[in-house]
Amino acid sequence: MLEYVFALSVMRHCYVFFLISLGLLNLASCSSPTASAPAYPQNPAVSDALGHPRDTTTFYFPAADSLHDKYLPKSQWPETRLNTDIRFANCAYELVRNSYILTYFQAPVLSNYYLGQSIYRFLWLRSFDRPVLLTLYKGNTGLAIRTQILDKYPNFEDRRPEHPDSLLPSTSAYRKAYTQKIYRQFLHDPKYQAWVAEGKRRARQITKEETMVAVTSEQWQHFQSLLKTGKFNLLQSCQPDPGTLDGATWLLEAHQAGGYHMVSRHSPTKTDDFRKTCEYLLDLSSVRNEERY
Repeated sequence: MLEYVFALSVMRHCYVFFLISLGLLNLASCSSPTASAPAYPQNPAVSDALGHPRDTTTFYFPAADSLHDKYLPKSQWPETRLNTDIRFANCAYELVRNSYILTYFQAPVLSNYYLGQSIYRFLWLRSFDRPVLLTLYKGNTGLAIRTQILDKYPNFEDRRPEHPDSLLPSTSAYRKAYTQKIYRQFLHDPKYQAWVAEGKRRARQITKEETMVAVTSEQWQHFQSLLKTGKFNLLQSCQPDPGTLDGATWLLEAHQAGGYHMVSRHSPTKTDDFRKTCEYLLDLSSVRNEERY
């Protein structure tokens, strides 16, 4: 019964994200960069000049980053297709979710205005562990990496059991009796009440585990060499992995005076240069001993 309730909650959230994703895809298909375009769009409808997002629905990334070079427009989709075919998958849903999570970190939008210093930000979302955000700064005051952690994923889940009154008149007597029994049992179970409350609770930053660690110029240069070796600036932002549920999202943003670039990958292999670049940030941070997958 609990699995059924959880599934309904997930479906509702997926539907909302799906509607937003469609809008993002339309925006991506209608936008095309020009030679005179500035390094940053500076759109006040997205954020202010300090990077503060408009609200919790703000999309943190360029709309075009939702697509990749193998993606086929829906007008070209065949009637029969595989859900695991990358040609019919995009990153819109994933990036909407990631944007929402970034608002819980109170993180600035890095793709809209230049914020006056070099920033690299790594969002690490593991299926079975707490969300982590690492931010590497290079400004007038020096070099440092900030670690932030949420105590849970910011999902709001309705975990209540099925109410007997919600059953159809045609429901069997056995099903009605069973639903009534479960409903009464759970309503009087303190552990269940706590579990329901946890599903509705807002995610919080774990401030006691937040750290700011100094970074040396040598460490900065090594990180830059990893970016160059992995050809980070040439990597496609979007590379969906359709059909895969568990694992981890590794998302790295580069915010420079000359422009912005983002790369997101799902559970990159240990030999992948992009993963090695992100792992170096982990090695510099206070979460260096967290499980990696």
